[in-house]
Amino acid sequence: MMTFKHTAQEYDGELRKIREQLLLMGAKVEEMIAGGLQALLKRDSELAHRMMELDSEVNKLEIDIDELCLRVLAKRQPVASDLRAITTVMKMVTDIERIGDLGVNICERVIELNMVPSLKPYVDLQHMAEIAQGMTRSALDAFVSRDAEQARQVIEQDQSLDFYYGQIFREMLTYMMEDVRNIYRATKIQSVSKYLERIGDHATNLAEMVVFMVKATDIRHLGRLGNANEPRLPRGILFVCVENAIQSQMAEGLARKLLPSSVRIWSAGLTPGKQVHPLAIRVMKEIGVDISAQRPKGFADIAMGDIDTFIRLCSKDECSVPANILHRLAWPLMNPASMGGSEEEKLSAFRNIRDELRKQIETLTSL
Repeated sequence: MMTFKHTAQEYDGELRKIREQLLLMGAKVEEMIAGGLQALLKRDSELAHRMMELDSEVNKLEIDIDELCLRVLAKRQPVASDLRAITTVMKMVTDIERIGDLGVNICERVIELNMVPSLKPYVDLQHMAEIAQGMTRSALDAFVSRDAEQARQVIEQDQSLDFYYGQIFREMLTYMMEDVRNIYRATKIQSVSKYLERIGDHATNLAEMVVFMVKATDIRHLGRLGNANEPRLPRGILFVCVENAIQSQMAEGLARKLLPSSVRIWSAGLTPGKQVHPLAIRVMKEIGVDISAQRPKGFADIAMGDIDTFIRLCSKDECSVPANILHRLAWPLMNPASMGGSEEEKLSAFRNIRDELRKQIETLTSL
């Protein structure tokens, strides 16, 4: 945007002012996210109140930036990249302001949680807040550096927040079922996780706008850097094998890496095992995919309403297909854990399954 030198120094100054104000607005909402979490971890309600007060500054910046942009549009009548940059800023401030509103919501729940004993350590919420804050910062950095690839990486991170949100939701539901006295605290914790998940959605919007600014390509609702004529992608994919410990876990990790962030990826098993197989984690790390944080899940843990594609990886038809699934595929693969031999021979079997899954997942765009 704003890296080009114009003959009019005044014009350059106006563009620089818009950029600086946008970054200031972004810094304030980042501070609200980080401060809200610290207020929860340290049970510091005074800090939460201070973070809430920043919202008025964010709101003022939104109005000021809009006025600056309108003034430049009327006075300079920019074209091409400058026009895209200025109109992009006018859209971005709306999402940044809404991130600020969600920061206020988080602080409100934090104050309520600080008035009662802690239900559990807030480790997952801490991870979510760090990801949400990082996504917001990276989207704005991509805007300044005009880096579409960095923006694309922000979009891909959104699935990590979705994963944590689903995990926290299920955990809080368990707490509520165990003891009705947990309901108040569990619902507040679940609300905080939802606000953080929504911040990720707004950061994704920011990144998509950056891609438009740089590439002049609108990728909203397409889920990838392409066009509407590309093959339709599944909305949500569920990979299934009996124990959800090897093949389906590897497929989940690969699909998250290879497919756009708009595709929801899950895996599950009929009788979930206790952990993901260590050799599966090892061979996936060899290609830069970390599945060590994934855990075996049952069908009850999956939001089935998000799934339109069911892929069975069992060598036998042991896992039934839900009746309402639109696409039903079978990629029968042997269980590499059943292979004997040396450790290197076992690793080779796991690698073969990994590579076959990669080939199959790359065919999903033709559904």
